Formats: sequence, C-alpha cells, structure tokens
Amino acid sequence: MAIRSLLLSFALTCFLGYSFTVGLTDPNSFLKKIPDWLSIPMLLVCFLLYLLATWWAFKGFGDHKITALLSLGFCAFGLGLYATAFFMEAGHGRAAPGQYDYDFSRLDPAEKAAVEQLANGAGMGLQNAVFTEHWHIAQSANPSNRFEICVQKGRVTALNLSDHRISDLALFSKLPALGDLYLKNCHLFDMSGLQSEKLGRLDVSDNQIVDLKTLRGCPNVQWLFAKNNQLKSTDGLEQFREIVSTDFTGNPMH
Repeated sequence: MAIRSLLLSFALTCFLGYSFTVGLTDPNSFLKKIPDWLSIPMLLVCFLLYLLATWWAFKGFGDHKITALLSLGFCAFGLGLYATAFFMEAGHGRAAPGQYDYDFSRLDPAEKAAVEQLANGAGMGLQNAVFTEHWHIAQSANPSNRFEICVQKGRVTALNLSDHRISDLALFSKLPALGDLYLKNCHLFDMSGLQSEKLGRLDVSDNQIVDLKTLRGCPNVQWLFAKNNQLKSTDGLEQFREIVSTDFTGNPMH
C-alpha cells in the first residue's frame, strides 16, 4: 500500500509542478489545449487521487514507514497547493479597501495629463475612462467611446486602449508605474516610440507590426502577445530578458 501510495503521490505532484510552471506559461502546453470545461473535473480527479494516496499511505504505514512518510509529504504538499488555490480563488475579484482608485482625484497631475492626451488622441476625453481592477481589464473589446484604466495609490498601473488609434506612443513613458498595457487593434506598425521599463504585460495583437526590435524600449516585458501582426520571424525576442510567455499566432512567420 505504501509503495503504491508513493508512486501515485509522486506522479500527481509532478503533474501539479508541470501545471503551475510550463502548463501556465507555455502557450503550446498540454493544459492550454484542453477545453476550459475540462479543467475543473481534471483538478477534482487529482484532488480525489491525492486523498486516495493519503489513505493508502496510512494503511501501509505499519509495513513501510519511510515510504509512507515520503508519500504523506507529497500528499501534504499537493493538498496544500489545492487549499492555497481555493483561498486565492475565494478572494479573487474582490479588491482590498484602498487597493484601487475609482476616479482621478488622487492621480498624479503629470500622469493625468498624459492619460488625457492619450484619450484626446483617440477621440475621447477623461470622462470616457472606465476604472477597473487588473483581473477585469481587457476582458472584452472596448466600445468606441470608452477606455479602461487601473489606478492604484495615485498611479496608473494598467491601461487598455484597444480598438482606438494611438497618436503618440511616447506618452506612455510618462506613466512610470504602468505594468499592463493593452493596445490591440490600434493601427500600430512601429513600436519604437514605446519606452517603459516597468511594463511587464503587453498585448499588441491585431496590428501591423513587422519587427519585434521596435519594442526595444520595453526590455522587461514578461508576457508578450502579438497575434495577427506582420511578423516574419521572432528576431528581437532575445531583448526581453525576463520573458515568460509569448503568443505570435496569426503572423506570416517562415
């Protein structure tokens, strides 16, 4: 029983390790290819198998103490991950008090001016801003009369100007805390004007970008989404020192 428990718990832990690393970060991973509706049943099966492995370990403890203890260690690790994920999900979608600002009252004046210029360039004004949280931003296409913004402690931390024309990429450099930027379908082809050391997530899908090297002003991007552009190769990807995940589907790459 203990040996069977160890083999099962070890296999489950390896699967969880893959799921929380390569499975989440690699767009071509097995987990990215399964339908969303299958993920919950799969996680439930893993949870039940961990419980089975735990029961086997207790049953075989008298005959193989060390093996059973190793198995119980793997089970405790796996079940601990499940508990952590459960509590994180329970708090998901609820901002802590004071975590986000929902108006421009505390926004740094220089940043407010930059946002206003960006909005004006897109044919809008500050009154068209929709304040939201990171986990809600960019979940749907922007209507023609609004854009989404996250403000935390007087700083712009995320901005979604998708489906709007961007007249001056240099304005984003005036938002020093900007970490997430969504510029899908903004009629962009040359990104050399974008300068942002803080930027970690960038979505420039559905544009006309032909060269990743024009993104040299954003060296710390970790998540880069550039679907449906005109990229013929991934030359320039090496400039992103901390890259975690990319998506270049829909490009005419050789």
